[in-house]
Amino acid sequence: MDTSPSTRRPGDMIPRPSPAHSPPASDFTFFPYIHTRTGDPIKLKNSITGPLSGLSSSVRYASGKHADVELVPQPSDDARDPLNWPCWQRDLHFVSLLVMVVIVGATKTVFIPTAGSLSELYRVSDTSIAVLTAVPLMVSALTGIFSAIVARFWGKRPVYMVAALLMFVGTMWNMTAGGRYGFCLASRVIQGLGWGAFDVLVNGSIQDTYFEHERNVPLTIYNVASITATWGAPLLVGLASKVNGFTTAFRVINCFYGVAFPLLAFAAPESTFDRANGAITSIPPPKSWRFRYREKALSVPEYFAQMKPFSSQAPVTFSSLLQAPRALVAPTTWMLFLLTLVPFGALWGLTMTISIMTTPAPLSLGVSLTGVLMTGPWVISLLCVGGVSLYRGLHGQRSTRRVSCLLLAAGTALVLIGLLSYGLGIHSFMNSHPSSSGPIFSPTAAKQVSLPLLSLQLGILAGGSYTLDTTVRAFIARSASFTSSSVAVGQRTSFDMLTGVTVLRSIATGNFILILPHVVTNYGGLKAAVIGLAAMQVVLTAGPMTLWWLCDKSVWQVDGKIMDLVNWRLLRRASTSFFDAD
Repeated sequence: MDTSPSTRRPGDMIPRPSPAHSPPASDFTFFPYIHTRTGDPIKLKNSITGPLSGLSSSVRYASGKHADVELVPQPSDDARDPLNWPCWQRDLHFVSLLVMVVIVGATKTVFIPTAGSLSELYRVSDTSIAVLTAVPLMVSALTGIFSAIVARFWGKRPVYMVAALLMFVGTMWNMTAGGRYGFCLASRVIQGLGWGAFDVLVNGSIQDTYFEHERNVPLTIYNVASITATWGAPLLVGLASKVNGFTTAFRVINCFYGVAFPLLAFAAPESTFDRANGAITSIPPPKSWRFRYREKALSVPEYFAQMKPFSSQAPVTFSSLLQAPRALVAPTTWMLFLLTLVPFGALWGLTMTISIMTTPAPLSLGVSLTGVLMTGPWVISLLCVGGVSLYRGLHGQRSTRRVSCLLLAAGTALVLIGLLSYGLGIHSFMNSHPSSSGPIFSPTAAKQVSLPLLSLQLGILAGGSYTLDTTVRAFIARSASFTSSSVAVGQRTSFDMLTGVTVLRSIATGNFILILPHVVTNYGGLKAAVIGLAAMQVVLTAGPMTLWWLCDKSVWQVDGKIMDLVNWRLLRRASTSFFDAD
């Protein structure tokens, strides 16, 4: 394959993805973009002329303890490149987005402790209360894919600002909705319009501002913050809503906007950057990249000049418009979605119905105790995600086939244990002859219900769900490395496919939340549901694992064809990898 600098930009040449053939099981890597230095820096040919003549001609490496790691992606010579920002600016940018992630997570589960009491307040069915969470989630899926498309052409910053404003309007309206169900639903839909942008774009912003070998820490912090806000917030919501109702929780949430808006306005510049074009427009030859951070700090006017509402614009083409929708229907995207469909759908559906079962007599739990039941999902999810992240931090970010299979097996086992023990356990205490207005539990059986055990069982289900989720990035990255012609294309493809998984999962989760309240209140319904979901999870885990084990290259080839990354006839002739055919 011709790699002459006259036909390829340096950013396209370095590094080259691995061959498509599967190595031995003990050395199956999913994202082999990080290379260690085995000698002196590789010098590119000196025949670079024309617009590329001002580029630095050596491969750049990290410094300090990572001095032997090749930087991926290779930074440009443009000061606007987010990879050239000072460390404090990159971290401040990350923190500003993290605050909004916390707000999004807290607003999603704000009705878990109060669902049972809201049905009495609004005098509507339990399914109508579930709509307050399900519909915004499904709306966020639509705005998520739309945000990914818009951000590709006009950058992420304006999308973040509009999304944050929509969320603020929605939470303010929710705070004053009071006893009017229609107003409450409308305000929740507006919040959902804002959720989608932060659900999908924050991953892209982390990818924009950190090198590959640096991303494990911010991704771990992002996951921990998201889990804590989502499953830890109900504990505080229950306490806040105990006296003055659910609107108190929204008053507390609105206080966070006093921190979030200034950070978004003054600490979150545009991170979308076309590295190839940025390098070409860099006229003066730069100083050594390693000494760049030692130059004088930005002046105040220079810093605020980066905070323009619109500072990134790419040409709008039909092919670019279809990139995210194409990734939405790629085989790998759908297999990963199906792998996590039951765990996350059941987790959200069951947690949203727990207040419906525990609020009425004879249990008669208050909102504060119902919120405490989310301790299990919060703590066990953190332990699972933190453990996997710690392992990857100690052993590098290279996932082997064996590790991924172990994670899939462990996650599935936890999901089955949590799902079956919770569903069958509650079924054993339910009233076998319920009436339309009678209690779900008999008075005698209600005394035997162990609330800590219910929390633990939901926690095991949540831990299994997030354990399975830790494998998503690895499988996506492996597919992208096979079909992408450069690191930039590979990272863009990974982002689009991860967006697709998030969007599909939000739609499915919303449907689970709508269906399960009706199921759990009927005797035998919960038992049948958990047995059916457990059987479905076994099938949906075995299917993708078998396909990836036996037909991995075929799946990746179809990914590349659907996303229009490679030529189909060229792939069929390739004996090992797309990159060996020219």
